[in-house]
Amino acid sequence: MRNERALADSRLPSLTGLRFVAALLVFFFHLSVEKLYDDGTNPVLSKIFNPAGGVGVSFFFVLSGFVLAWSAKPGRPAGEFLRRRLAKIYPNHLLLWVLTLPLLLLFGEQVAAGSATANLALVQTWFPRLDFFFSVNRPSWSLCCELFFYLMFPLLARFVGRFGRRGTWAVAAAAVAGVLLLPVVAGLLHGGPGMPLDVSHPEADSGVSVRQYWLVYAFPVSRCLEFLLGIAVAKLVKDGAWPRVPVAVAMGLLAIGYAAAVVAPVLYGLAALTVIPLTLFIPAVAMADLEGRGTLLRSRSMVWLGEVSFAFYLVHQTVLRIGHDLLGHDTSWNAWTASALAAAFAAVTLLIAWAVYRWWEMPAMRLLTAPRSGGKSIPVASGGPRVRPGPELSRPRPAELAADKD
Repeated sequence: MRNERALADSRLPSLTGLRFVAALLVFFFHLSVEKLYDDGTNPVLSKIFNPAGGVGVSFFFVLSGFVLAWSAKPGRPAGEFLRRRLAKIYPNHLLLWVLTLPLLLLFGEQVAAGSATANLALVQTWFPRLDFFFSVNRPSWSLCCELFFYLMFPLLARFVGRFGRRGTWAVAAAAVAGVLLLPVVAGLLHGGPGMPLDVSHPEADSGVSVRQYWLVYAFPVSRCLEFLLGIAVAKLVKDGAWPRVPVAVAMGLLAIGYAAAVVAPVLYGLAALTVIPLTLFIPAVAMADLEGRGTLLRSRSMVWLGEVSFAFYLVHQTVLRIGHDLLGHDTSWNAWTASALAAAFAAVTLLIAWAVYRWWEMPAMRLLTAPRSGGKSIPVASGGPRVRPGPELSRPRPAELAADKD
């Protein structure tokens, strides 16, 4: 087995850069359903980018498990871990909730108090109701899943840590099988309201019910399979048991999976058809970083974009929705004009994301992860002693402050 502490301290800048690519995929999906483009262009655009949101989110979930397992150190208290994770996701969520809710009300969108409260508490995706799991700042649904992942991580890390190589491979295979079976199970659920392609345009039906979509896409327990998969893969890479797959090959397989998702039924295109290529792609990029092989993804500009990607992800749909409302909610434009507007919306989103990252996200992380003395907690990983969180455990490093979205 490789030196775990040395590996945990290893920087993986290309994975940071990839975060922005994933956030951009989600942006393109929401752009396609926002209907900026006229009827001559939008059907084609919607077909191409319909799987993009699912691929981007699935990437975040697998990567989250991979990065947390990769950086976990034996003996770090679970309470300290949870505090750091909440400090990462909740300040941005709170800010966007406070900013988005009055804007929605101002533009005449109805927001029920119950769904807004559930969204604020990050419990919205535990309800199989469209007005709950896609409420207020809609991308925040994934944070509800992430919060569940963080609560489960100490237990899942211990669980995976008990196995040798064969057992870890079995865990990874079971997680993949679960993701592949979810659309099949969801297909057995009949009845209930239909799921629109976009909440803002309910007339565009996706062909599946809200309950089917929720089970495959938004239910935290279902999405925890991808998180568990990331944990298992990280352990295999650490143990030197993961096969060497060239980045180009993994990228090609991911492109094939994406193309299949374009033409596949909706439930299969959300994660099932791309989970295996993503599982190959993430460790391939990580191993390239470990071996010092240069990629564009680890350039300074891509790493910076990756660092602001969490704010970009949370901000982008509000910018698209409010921007379109300002220009006319039911207005669409030809390809050139709509593309110019899309570029402007992306630039505005990036500017706001940088401001949020610079003046809100990072200061909040520093404040909320400041060293605290006293108290005992259960260690995150098995085999470590119960320890008091001293400065060496609590002081945030720059790499840790920017790590893990999602």
